[in-house]
Amino acid sequence: MKLIFSLILVIFTLFVSANANVESQIDRLAEFGESMNITLSQSVCNAAAAKAEHYATCGCPYVWGGTSCGCGGSGGMDCSGIVYTSFREAGWTGITRTTSTQYKQGTSCSGCSGSNTSGCKAGDLLFYCFGCSGGVPDHVIMAIGGNRAVQCPEPGQDCAIIDIYSENYMLCRSMC
Repeated sequence: MKLIFSLILVIFTLFVSANANVESQIDRLAEFGESMNITLSQSVCNAAAAKAEHYATCGCPYVWGGTSCGCGGSGGMDCSGIVYTSFREAGWTGITRTTSTQYKQGTSCSGCSGSNTSGCKAGDLLFYCFGCSGGVPDHVIMAIGGNRAVQCPEPGQDCAIIDIYSENYMLCRSMC
């Protein structure tokens, strides 16, 4: 996978050097990367879920746009920040930063949804709409197994382990 991505970057670099409109080419590459149907090893998703579970149990507060947490005080994370940080710490740096791009990554989940959690695997991402616009979800949780997930819900609350819920569910994406 790294070899393919490296080859794409080389081709892209050659293309950009021949094109005067560099910014639009960079945007196109970002869109390509966001919509790639990534399939990682389940061990990466298990490790990401374990990292997320750690942050959800150590007193990590919700902080909008946050991606780091010292646990019990410093820093904090939002819903997509815990997904981003957990996958990166598990060794995959291809995860995008925000809910509005994460929902384009991976593949559709098989047997996992807000109302049918029996097929949810560790690392599956469930997306929700609580006031979203244009069909783009505004909240994400990460399944950790046993019909449970990790979420960083809103200001004033810590990240936590919860039961997967169906209210305002939109879709599920799997990276593994």
